[in-house]
Amino acid sequence: MRTSERRTTTLNLDPEQVVETLQPLERATMLPPAAFTDPSVLDWELDNVFGGWVCAGHASAIAETGRFVMREIGPDSVVVVGGEDGRPRAFLNVCRHRGARVITEAEGSVRRRLQCPYHAWSYGIDGELKGAPHMDGVEDFDRTCYGLIPVRVAVAGGLVFVDLGGDAPPISVHLGELGGHLSRYRVETLRRAGERRYFVEANWKSIAENYSECLHCPGVHPELNELSHYMSGEEVVGAGAWCGGSMTLREDARTMGTGDGRGSSRPPIEGLEGADLTSVLYFVVFPNTLVSLHPDYVMVHTLWPSTEDRTEVHCEWFFEPRTIARPDFDPDDAIAFWDQVNREDWYVCELTQKGVRTRGLTPGRYSAEEVDVHAFDVMVAERYMEALRERAEVTA
Repeated sequence: MRTSERRTTTLNLDPEQVVETLQPLERATMLPPAAFTDPSVLDWELDNVFGGWVCAGHASAIAETGRFVMREIGPDSVVVVGGEDGRPRAFLNVCRHRGARVITEAEGSVRRRLQCPYHAWSYGIDGELKGAPHMDGVEDFDRTCYGLIPVRVAVAGGLVFVDLGGDAPPISVHLGELGGHLSRYRVETLRRAGERRYFVEANWKSIAENYSECLHCPGVHPELNELSHYMSGEEVVGAGAWCGGSMTLREDARTMGTGDGRGSSRPPIEGLEGADLTSVLYFVVFPNTLVSLHPDYVMVHTLWPSTEDRTEVHCEWFFEPRTIARPDFDPDDAIAFWDQVNREDWYVCELTQKGVRTRGLTPGRYSAEEVDVHAFDVMVAERYMEALRERAEVTA
């Protein structure tokens, strides 16, 4: 939605607790439990966090004219469609007649028009109103004023982003130095070979925090820990709204997959060499995207909160087109491996969601190894504090 149309939800958090998250890691405490359990906090986040750049998926999904993806962002819905000029267009997924959803599928294609299933109002791929049955006799009805409401859209690093608020900084600033990593792994040239959708009974931030550390890997992911020791790798830093690091593959493992990482003969992504052939990079692109860069494929999770304790997670696997074209291509080792790891993660995230509701619980402390968890929480807390300071100024 436009910035001027944002809802006026109050952020019900204790600023003194939020400030503690912004302390250096060795002194910081985690986000307050209410950040994960209070429905009003999620309402505020949907406007003020998910109201900026949000990843809608991979650019290949809308690479052809008329191909579209539809994403639900809380009560809002946005559709991104490939334009006739090769550039994507994004619109609020709502008919200008009675407000019905125009597109109901998560992805698909249209030939020339997007048509509302209610009263058949139809719109061009450019969003212009093309058909409005029974409106010819209506006074002062200007069709040019009733096209789909546009949403800011950008493609960068092979990913599609939408900005419902309309005033986020340039996408190049949002991605910052992460763009170089995405380019090195040729993310924009890859194509999807598998997907899974999950519904996790946990807050979206818990999922991002869990992704940002592997201290739980020995107990929760023994197969993953066999391929990459949980203390391997290092932090990766740089400008932009993201955090992440690396994991080092054990000797003889070619990738992360079933069969001890040796169950596939896939070649590495073109141009990778040196340490990239023996490691995996993982990044949280704020707020809703988890990008895992493997030697031979890329995995992308996008997080879509529906309530404070329920999140839809869309996981996709991307490979080089030349690899997909090989007669022996089989992505199942990667998909099966991560499907198991995903489900193990969702289990502990759901345990956390149940526990964080306990009355009397106070924020915990970070271990010295939870650098990326803290980095993600700081990005959240900085946005909280901006609103809390503004509220204090108004009150004063």
